[in-house]
Amino acid sequence: MHNKDSDYNNILALITHDLKSPLTAVFGAFELLSEDDLTDEEKTQLLKSGMKASKSIMKLIDNILTMSKMEAGKNVIEYKNIDNLYEEISSIQKTFKYEIKMKNINFSVDIEDDLPLVSCDFDALHYHVLNNLISNAIKFTPSGGNIKFSVKAKENNIIIVIKDDGIGIEKKKRKTIFDKYDTHNNQKVFKGTGLGLYNAHYFITQHKGTIEAIKGIKEKGIGFKIVLPIVVNPLVSLKSNIHD
Repeated sequence: MHNKDSDYNNILALITHDLKSPLTAVFGAFELLSEDDLTDEEKTQLLKSGMKASKSIMKLIDNILTMSKMEAGKNVIEYKNIDNLYEEISSIQKTFKYEIKMKNINFSVDIEDDLPLVSCDFDALHYHVLNNLISNAIKFTPSGGNIKFSVKAKENNIIIVIKDDGIGIEKKKRKTIFDKYDTHNNQKVFKGTGLGLYNAHYFITQHKGTIEAIKGIKEKGIGFKIVLPIVVNPLVSLKSNIHD
């Protein structure tokens, strides 16, 4: 028998654990900034450290709120016609421009410039799917590593692939990678509640598409392949239900 109290205790423990590190980093940065003998460069580095930790906190909170709405059946998929998918997707990489530069990552982009009109909830795909996947790829790819991001149209589908050559995930554990609370493996470097991929999988399936974990770059790291139908209930707003 499924124990809801156990679920709540599980997520509470994971959230508490994941919030502790970035909160400590923010607190530490502010505490050090109060010192009088810091150089301008040291102050800048502390501010950057605090901002990075703050982003981690916001991402975790956003994933939790998204999951809560989904499970309450209150998340709404808003379909809109996207007549310039190339422009919309190209703009996403600008979000991560600073992080890519700081880690000296080779981020290659291959997006077909004649992508067809698509009907989808692009905000959901942007913030809860692509942002999560790209953010994870950057996080787990070492300095000087590589990330490949490609988008193309094929056989009435949009195919999106994101690959990296980072630390990767064991093949046997890829089957549970989209499960709630799954944290990929027991390596300390792989921290997280697992809600980001859980949410990504949810939104892709709500769009009648598929998402799967695949091999990374040159047998290293990991990749994700998303297949979205080009026509998805055009101009219709559907109320999502996690039990569908």
